[in-house]
Amino acid sequence: MTFIGDDIGYANVLSNQSLTDFISFRYHEWSSRLIIDCITVILAKENYIVWKILDIILYTLGVYLVIKFINKDNNKYVALIGVSLFLMYPFFDMAGAGWIATTLNYLWCFVFAMISFIPLINEINGKKTNIFIYIISILSLFYAVNQEQSCLLILGINTLYLIYCIVKKQDISRFNVLIVIVSALALTMILTTPGNAKRVIVETARYYPEYVNFGIIEKLYLGTIPTIGILLKDKVLFTVFYIILTASALLKTKNKYLKYILYFNIILILFLVFFKTLIDISSIPEYLNIGLMHNPTVVSAFSAVDSISKCIPLIYDTLSLFAYKGLPNAVTGSAVLAVLISIYLILSSCWMIFKTFGKEQMLPLILFIAGFMSRLAAGFSPTIFESGSRTAFFFYMTIIAVTLMLIRKLFDDDVLNKTLEKRITLILVILGLFTYMAVFAIVFVMF
Repeated sequence: MTFIGDDIGYANVLSNQSLTDFISFRYHEWSSRLIIDCITVILAKENYIVWKILDIILYTLGVYLVIKFINKDNNKYVALIGVSLFLMYPFFDMAGAGWIATTLNYLWCFVFAMISFIPLINEINGKKTNIFIYIISILSLFYAVNQEQSCLLILGINTLYLIYCIVKKQDISRFNVLIVIVSALALTMILTTPGNAKRVIVETARYYPEYVNFGIIEKLYLGTIPTIGILLKDKVLFTVFYIILTASALLKTKNKYLKYILYFNIILILFLVFFKTLIDISSIPEYLNIGLMHNPTVVSAFSAVDSISKCIPLIYDTLSLFAYKGLPNAVTGSAVLAVLISIYLILSSCWMIFKTFGKEQMLPLILFIAGFMSRLAAGFSPTIFESGSRTAFFFYMTIIAVTLMLIRKLFDDDVLNKTLEKRITLILVILGLFTYMAVFAIVFVMF
């Protein structure tokens, strides 16, 4: 495994300067991610072996903590589904800026954020936390809030939870307040670090010169439409989430008109994924230039798929717009439809989560909103397209968590018989394994 992307630069940092000099330079000229950069430099210098060991341990720990927090009764089917959902994540996104640099900035921040939540989760569940766990959690918090999206996610979740406790007149957790204070201070540092301001100027000129002319509406567009585009491109995880969410809402709804809307939701997501799949298949010859692609039969087959994908021009243009790296040149029917679809998918998800869990269980809705906001924030960076799909990582993690909460609720409420529960588990496990193998194949070919 050879170094790629930013890993190459990090591996050579200490060849001509000290770590202190590098961190000082980063603070004044480039970034506020001082803790993350420091550890990245050290691990890159040690080659991939140490990073691989630590990455496997931390990823496994992250999966375990999410399942443990949600699956309180240790239901083996819920646990299996939890693992399967993580297998559905398109893990090749973690190579975007180099394996070490990307995982330390996204995957590790997520895991350390989960560790920082342990005392708060214990307080909510009426459990005691020993001093060692408090120390580990606080240290983990310092790492997690060193990254902008992670900091916003932690601040958002804990602030919303604090407000919820105040409104509901529940006991306020002191650790919850501590997390809010630390993450707010970290955000202040992020906003005031001179290197961040200089970096925006450099990256705007390099990657997106038009960005300087964008206002709040354009930036919100950039944060929303490409986000839905990423979810539709990867197809599996969001589709599973949306279908399970819709099914859960259907079981809670007695109004027949609302049921029609929910049936429409399932048809909509399957329709979008079907057409997006056709578009992706038709574009394979552009990226896979091998002899087989020139076979007349193969050429005819791909041509037929391309014709089918374009049979409804409005849908084709709209789905293509989701992958368009920038703002549309004009307000067209496709542009308006893309905005409406994006807003509908997000708002309908929020409504169905609220409908399923009710106002007494607001955590799933808080997680979903906070996850979406962490990705929406990417629209306020000129590197939104250069960074690619990896900036949706935290949103993916909240989607996995909410999906697992939905599964647990379905199983706990006994609305499904045991045979159906086993079949759902089997289907999701198989889907997770096949998705993981497909991702592994892509990683093998690409890297």
